[in-house]
This record gives sequence, structure tokens and C-alpha cells, in this order.
Amino acid sequence: MNKKKEKKKDYIFPLVAEYEKIAKSQDIMMSDNTTIRVYTAEAPSEKRNGYTLFVIAGWGTVLPSWDVFLMEAKKDFDVVYYESREKRSSSFTRKSDLGMHRMVMDIKETITSLKIDPSKLVLLGSCIGATMICIGMVEEMFSPFLPVLLAPPGRFEIPPGLRYLIPIGPTFLWPVAKYISRIWVTKTKSEDKVQAAKYIRTVEEADVKKWKRLGLRLAYKRYWKMFPNVKNHVLLVAAETDKMHDAKGTMRVAGMIKNSTYINLGTNRATHNEPMVHAIREYLPKFVGKNH
Repeated sequence: MNKKKEKKKDYIFPLVAEYEKIAKSQDIMMSDNTTIRVYTAEAPSEKRNGYTLFVIAGWGTVLPSWDVFLMEAKKDFDVVYYESREKRSSSFTRKSDLGMHRMVMDIKETITSLKIDPSKLVLLGSCIGATMICIGMVEEMFSPFLPVLLAPPGRFEIPPGLRYLIPIGPTFLWPVAKYISRIWVTKTKSEDKVQAAKYIRTVEEADVKKWKRLGLRLAYKRYWKMFPNVKNHVLLVAAETDKMHDAKGTMRVAGMIKNSTYINLGTNRATHNEPMVHAIREYLPKFVGKNH
């Protein structure tokens, strides 16, 4: 008698993360009248290490994807979780400035608005967020104590074919693009069902109009030539099993940034959980005197 195969349950991220419950949410006004949302939380006074960990997630990433990391980090860091302007939480008009330079300016203005001391700033960026940090340092917009770059890409990752449809495709065709994106992330860009679920939720909750307006300015840019101009000492983090963020690409960046320390945490899950926080704690004292 053949037993029926048990259907695997899909991994589902919570609608509200634990960090959201304890963090303070605030919308910060940028110089072009755009608002950017941040979630801040202070470490307990008895364990505070004096540093602020400022997290810039990847394109469209939802906060619950970083929840375990954030809850571990707030044990001794003051934490800022930053939502860049392609996220639903931002608010901008037709006249708002867009593009990579503007998005990097947002980071600078947020650091200033929150009155964060650069000499006590750990600035962590994932994927395109890491590339933005590099641009900010090259253009001397900010100089954090410890820049942590998780798989900074030299080119914006987009499903095959969509790169050419972005300029001409109307937003009502988004269901088609979404279908292609779901297949792309689940079949070719995920190491496990947790990572696949994270990407699927990102696609499902996308603000299509924002993605199109910003994507037009990011999808065709290459940033490889910018990396050698980074003078700050950086911590480069890779995950060799992560199909979306190829470790070979991070190693290539490591070869371009003269002052870099390269580590491999193995998996995408590790880079978004406690092991990443432990790595930052380990390297924090090693960066004393390197950037300030």
C-alpha cells in the first residue's frame, strides 16, 4: 500500500516581526520632501557597547527577513533599521529626485537627522544597500567606523528579459513580471525555502510604480569601476551557497577594495541571523584606528 506523500508546508514570514513590536517607527523628511522610514531601538543600558548598528536591507526586502539578526543585535547595539525609498513605507512625489545618488543622499541625511556619531557607526548594507554604502564613502558623504558590506553587486540583479521590459512595460503588466520573478527566485536564486519565501514576499509586496521609476535608473548601471576608489577599510561578507549573491562576485570586490577584510559565513540564512551579529562583534575591536 502506497503512502501518500506528505505535502511540504511553505515557509511563511510573520506579518509583524518581533523587532517591529519593540522598535520606534519614525518617518524622516529628506531634502527633496521624500519621507524615509526607520525603526530604532536602544540596547539595554547595562549592556550597551556605545555603537549604533545601521542596517540597509536589500532591494524591496521586508523587515521580518532580518528579525532574528535585529533582535540579537539590540542586546548590545543601538539599532537603526532603514527602509530605502523603493519600499512601500517611503513617500515621494513626481518631482522627487531619484536614482542611486539620491538614494545614497538619503542615507547621509538620515544619519545626520538621527545625530549618529560616525566614529561610533557600524553601517551594514546588504546587496544593493552595500553598493550604496560604497558610493557614499567614495563621494565622501559619510565615513563609518565599521562598514559591513554583504555581497555588494557590481550590477543590479534582475530576472532575464525584464531588464529590457522595464523601460517600455506599463505597470499593469506587473502580474507577468511577478510570475517571472517568482520562478526566477525559487528555481535559480534560493538556497532553501526560507530564502525563497523571503524573496516571494518581497515580490508580492512590491510597490510597482516605485520599483519602475527607480529601476529605470538602476537596472542599466554598472558599479565595478567604483569599488577600487573605496579608501575605507571594510568588512566584506559572503555566503558561498547563496545563489542570489554569488560569493565569487564578493571575492572580486574584495580584490578591488585595497583595504578590505573578507569573510565567508556560508549561507544566506547565516548572514541574516545571529552568526552575522557575532562576526560584527568579533571584528569591531579590530577596526579601531582603521577609519578614524
